[in-house]
Amino acid sequence: MNQIIILRRKSLFLLFVLGLTAATSQAQLKDVLSKAGGTANAGSLLSQFAGALKPTSLLSSWASGGKTNWLSAASKVSDAVSMAKSVSSLTSFIKPDMFKQGFNVGSITQAASTVKTMSDAGGLLKTLEGGLKPAAFLSSWTSKRPAFMSALNMLK
Repeated sequence: MNQIIILRRKSLFLLFVLGLTAATSQAQLKDVLSKAGGTANAGSLLSQFAGALKPTSLLSSWASGGKTNWLSAASKVSDAVSMAKSVSSLTSFIKPDMFKQGFNVGSITQAASTVKTMSDAGGLLKTLEGGLKPAAFLSSWTSKRPAFMSALNMLK
């Protein structure tokens, strides 16, 4: 009888934790979308992604004008091709040692030239994110990542 009560308590606790996790994810997604003007906006998502990178993960060319130019171009992204170009361009500012061993940075450039849809472009950004070492990101990225990925999935 005691085992049944313990099992029920564990089940209720698990449901509570899952509910809390879902609520937190929804709140984070709303935060990501609010920064994107209420919808999944490619330019805003690009800027948020670049902002999640540690400054020490980027080459000095980023700080000496590259950031300003890249953010300006990213803010004007309105189609899949320009988003893919922005993702490809961002890779040129990331220090080579910030990529995971075996990740082919050139594959981003190659894939960028074949992008046709916003979904493809979002996938390209996901590929870049997956190719970076966790050390390339600010510590806050871990909590923001799930909502960011959900917002990327909403690009159309």
